[in-house]
Amino acid sequence: MNVTERERRVVFLGPTRKDSKTARSLLAGAGISVTPCADLSSLCAEVVVGAGAILVVEEALAQPDAGLLVETLESQPAWSDCPVLILTRGGRDSKIAAKAMETMANVTLIERPVRVPTLVSAVRTALRSRLRQYQIRQHLEDREKVEAQLRENDSRKDEFLAMLAHELRNPLPAISNGVQLIRSPT
Repeated sequence: MNVTERERRVVFLGPTRKDSKTARSLLAGAGISVTPCADLSSLCAEVVVGAGAILVVEEALAQPDAGLLVETLESQPAWSDCPVLILTRGGRDSKIAAKAMETMANVTLIERPVRVPTLVSAVRTALRSRLRQYQIRQHLEDREKVEAQLRENDSRKDEFLAMLAHELRNPLPAISNGVQLIRSPT
């Protein structure tokens, strides 16, 4: 299975550069590759080229261009259901998080402040889920190749049978005429 490094990474949009660096170093310590993004449009551009999961803070989804993430996720192939982990503010229900869960399919909410093992566990679970999707993608690609090969083999079989039928019909009139000449009195 060909899963690229880009497809294994987490794209992250934090509230500040310092948060992005902190998250990157924490997850890197757990062997998880993180690509920090400056804004929602750059995050979406990174998702388009390949991502294992999306890690985003709730505040980013309050921006006017938040619909861009939903559009990006909806434009993915049928096999794709990229996990979205949203770091929410603790202590109260969030309308932003509720809307994200309504508009995006594969959402996990993680309340802040978050413990490092909890964050690492949630990200690893999301990446394992994504790996299964890549396995499904590979299975679909393999199946398409097999089906194409079967169609080609079927076409070759049809061509062979058509040629065989033609070749068998060609000598039949000559044989029939020869048999009639033998049977006929001279």
